[in-house]
Amino acid sequence: MNKLTIAMSGMTLIGLAGCMDMPEASRNAVMDSQLVSPGIEASRSYTVRDVHVVVPQSLTVSEANTIKPRADIVWRGDQGPDRHEQLRVLFEEAAAGAEALRGDVPVNVEVELIRFHGLTQYTRYNFRGDYDILARITVTDAKTGAILEAPHEVHMLLPAMSPAQVVETESQGYTERMFVHDFLRDALTAELS
Repeated sequence: MNKLTIAMSGMTLIGLAGCMDMPEASRNAVMDSQLVSPGIEASRSYTVRDVHVVVPQSLTVSEANTIKPRADIVWRGDQGPDRHEQLRVLFEEAAAGAEALRGDVPVNVEVELIRFHGLTQYTRYNFRGDYDILARITVTDAKTGAILEAPHEVHMLLPAMSPAQVVETESQGYTERMFVHDFLRDALTAELS
C-alpha cells in the first residue's frame, strides 16, 4: 500500500468512528458511579468546609445561536455578557449542597471548569441535546492543606428536556438555570460522597 492509500483508509475510519451511535443517556446518569474518578476510593467521609470555583478567562465563549457552537463555554441560562462569572456563581451556588456533607475529614475543594457546553436557544427549543460539562476537582485537607485527591477530571452529562418540556416547565417558573443548578448540586455532592 502506498502512503496515500494508508492515509485515506485512516481518515475513513476516523470519519466512521464519529458516526457511531452512542448509548442513550439516562435521566439519572448523575447518580451513577462514573462520577467517582478512577483510583479514588468510592466511599468518602468528608465535611466540606469550602468550595472554590475557578473559571479561567482563557476559556472561549460563543454566543452563536447554532446547533452546537465551537467554544469552551456555551451558556444561555443567565442574562448579561460575562459567561465566565455566571458559571462561577452557578457552580458556587450548586456546591452549597456538597458543603452540607458531614463526615470525618474536613476538606476544601477546588473546582476548575474546563468545558461547559450548554444548549443554545435554537437547540433547546427545537431539538434535544445534552449539557456536556467537564471540570477538574482537587480535594485538600482543610486543617493541613495536604492533597487528599490530586486534580482529576470529572465529566458530567445532563440530558436536556424535550422542547415541549422546556416550554411547559418555563411556564411554571422552572428556568434553565434552575434545571442545571439542581443537576450540578447533585453531581458535586455525589462526587464528594
